Amino acid sequence: MAIQRRAIIARAAAACAVATLQPWQAASAEQAWPSRTIKLVNMGPPGTAPDTYSRIYAERLSTALNVPVIIENRPGVAGNIASDVVAKAPADGYTLLYTVSSSFTVNPWIYSRLNFDPEKDLRPVSPLLSQGAFIVANNDMPFKTVKELVDYAAAHPDKLAYGTNGVGSFLHLIMEFFNQSAHVQMLHVPYKGPPMTDVVGGQIPLCVEPAASAIPMINSGKVRAIAYSGSHRHAQLPHVPTISETYPAVAVVGWHGLWAPAGVPNEVVQRLNATITRITQTPDLQKRLAETGSEPMSASVDAMTTLLHQEKRTWGDLVRARKITVN
Repeated sequence: MAIQRRAIIARAAAACAVATLQPWQAASAEQAWPSRTIKLVNMGPPGTAPDTYSRIYAERLSTALNVPVIIENRPGVAGNIASDVVAKAPADGYTLLYTVSSSFTVNPWIYSRLNFDPEKDLRPVSPLLSQGAFIVANNDMPFKTVKELVDYAAAHPDKLAYGTNGVGSFLHLIMEFFNQSAHVQMLHVPYKGPPMTDVVGGQIPLCVEPAASAIPMINSGKVRAIAYSGSHRHAQLPHVPTISETYPAVAVVGWHGLWAPAGVPNEVVQRLNATITRITQTPDLQKRLAETGSEPMSASVDAMTTLLHQEKRTWGDLVRARKITVN
């Protein structure tokens, strides 16, 4: 009986030892991050700018961390679907969100209900790149400058139509900001896809297009560039003025970034931020971004968080003033 009792005690002690080892093992696993495949959940469908850029970063991140980095496309609802997937993912650093800043700075204002809390359920990791947009027109339209566009819009209130990739999108808000500053009202026509083809064909007079896809069309002469949304003229089209040269308040670029589930350990987030910053600063990547009309963007986690809060206030003011809503 004594021997049996000692055996039971020994087994109980061994079980306790295993239990006390579990937190240590978890900490050790954290320190070993990454040890397996990392997934980037992408808000864009294949072939779109977010998808293209996420693959550029995934390739370099895989090399830097020495683990596979794969893309999972979860398009829809202006990034809300992808954000929701990552918000509910395990907080282990192996599922990350690749999306545009408006998912966090605009969507909370224009969607009456989200299935997640952008600030509580997700945490910023690193910005990646920024890109402005061009206002482009069909070549047969009578205006060639910002002033001429505004004069034409003022003479045709709610008649001059422009296309974007959707209500509440970054491109839509550029034009709402423009309308507000110029005291005109153009007619917004939201598209499910890029409206550029209809501008070329004359079905719609204007659209707002990201630099990456607008520049080839402008250079080919298929559309006319009216203005660029950034604070300075685009390096590839220095002859095209900015909107802010006429309306200083309208200097807007959108940007892409990475987010993680809120519970991901700070050490993992900081390592990701440092790794991505090094990748972004390499001449090879900077050249690649420049070729596609974008600019590299780096910031600490704290600076990224501050920028998000600032932009959220700015867009919130505009959304309320212009009464923009989706549902």
